[in-house]
Amino acid sequence: MSTDETVHGTPVAATAPGEDPGTDAGTHAGSDVDRPVARRRDHPVFAPLAGFFTGAVLVVFLGGVLGVILDLVLDYDVGEHLWILLVAVAVLLVVTVVLISWPRTRRFGRYMLLGVIATPAVIAAVAALTFWLLLRNDG
Repeated sequence: MSTDETVHGTPVAATAPGEDPGTDAGTHAGSDVDRPVARRRDHPVFAPLAGFFTGAVLVVFLGGVLGVILDLVLDYDVGEHLWILLVAVAVLLVVTVVLISWPRTRRFGRYMLLGVIATPAVIAAVAALTFWLLLRNDG
C-alpha cells in the first residue's frame, strides 16, 4: 500500500505485507502508533447516546408491537385507546429500574430512563401544540 490508512480515526502509516508497523524508520517507542487504539464503545459519549436512543426507540417500538399483538389476538382497535402506550412505558420503566440497580449498566440505564420519559413528553407536547395551532387557525 502506498497511501496512509486510518484505524478508528487515528492515522496509521501504510506498511508492506509482513512488515511490523512499529519498526518504521520515522517512528519511535513513544509515538501514537504504539498506543493502543480505543474502541468506539469506550468513548464517553457512547453509553449516553445509546441509552437515550434505545429508550426512545423502544417506547415507539414496544407500543406498536403491543398494539399489533392486541389487534391480532383480541381484534381490539388499539388506535382509540391510550392505555397501550402507557403499558409499554410502564414495562420499559421496570426494565430501566433493573438496569439502574445493576452497577455495570447504571449509566446506560439512567440515559435509557431519560429516553423513555422524554419520548412520551415530546409526543404529548407536539400533540398539544398541534391541537392549539389547529384550533387557533380554524376555530
